[in-house]
Amino acid sequence: MAGNARRWKIAVPLVSLALIGSWVHLSYNTNVLGDDELCGGLVSARAAEAAFSRTGRVSGDGGPGTRAGEASFDCWLDNTSALPGSPDLEMHLYTTRDRGDEAFTGGGPGQAAITYFSGPASGGVEKDHKAWVWLPPACLDGESMRVNAGLMSREGSADRVGLAALAVDAANRLMDHLECDADRLKAPLSIDATPVERDADPGRLCGVPGFSLPAASTGRARKIREVAPGARVPLWTCFVALEQAPDDSGDGRRDRGSGFATYSVVQDPVVIDGIKRSKGYAEESPIDGRPVTGFDPTHIVATCAGKETYFAMEIGTQQLRSWEKPGAPRDAELFRSFVEKAGPSFGCTDISGAAR
Repeated sequence: MAGNARRWKIAVPLVSLALIGSWVHLSYNTNVLGDDELCGGLVSARAAEAAFSRTGRVSGDGGPGTRAGEASFDCWLDNTSALPGSPDLEMHLYTTRDRGDEAFTGGGPGQAAITYFSGPASGGVEKDHKAWVWLPPACLDGESMRVNAGLMSREGSADRVGLAALAVDAANRLMDHLECDADRLKAPLSIDATPVERDADPGRLCGVPGFSLPAASTGRARKIREVAPGARVPLWTCFVALEQAPDDSGDGRRDRGSGFATYSVVQDPVVIDGIKRSKGYAEESPIDGRPVTGFDPTHIVATCAGKETYFAMEIGTQQLRSWEKPGAPRDAELFRSFVEKAGPSFGCTDISGAAR
């Protein structure tokens, strides 16, 4: 009997310490004892935890609002942890209204390094720190709108799939808030790896059969580098840059950052709809005598076998420098070559109106 009493005297404090430890862990490292919804109900705490990709308690500040009569969303999330060596992390969720092709007009390797997804939800993931999703047309009362989720802290990294899922979840909740009649978006179950720079096949740039740069444009470049997805997808972009010879004094190395050009093709109907709603988009052809629509001669929408397809080219500094050389083709010729060669890769077999 005395032995049992001693064991109880030892066990009770240990159990109490374990319970206290569990309570501290749940209180400071998880949201089990906290709010299930954050930012006025537009963010799921569980989705936010998955995006942060680490143990920690998530809190939010902000929520739905009205900006110039339009629905908006702005929320800051904090992830704090009592575990040693765990810095506080911060994430920003917000909406943006912009030109429907905004994601494809920045140019450079950063644009090409985005991994896009399309289907039940359309959006993109930038490495391991930002994701966004476009709202469907039924939810728009004006220009294209995106719901963005970005990790703002330099320390740590977000889970790519979780980040996309957080943006999609917030978009669905915003859609409910707006009471728009559209199917709920579904987050992708996986995200392709971030495209990395590689040596290009000069006669098959961006993986497009027959697509090349004219010799008058490449100058003394030893080789061509590119950043491109591995397969044809509804949201596609490719960055092309020239590598100069070691004894070349100049321009190529200095202008390497923006490269030669960044090419894009879009066949996602949600994005196409946003493009056509944008300010500056015109049904009148930006290319004289050609049956296309768009913003200008290098940002157009063509009809390819009944499917609306957006083609774009962003000029890099290397291309601008090439114009100083005699006989170097201008942007219109280079863009036409791209459309002619890339079109068939996207099922566009009759795009003469955009390419002649």
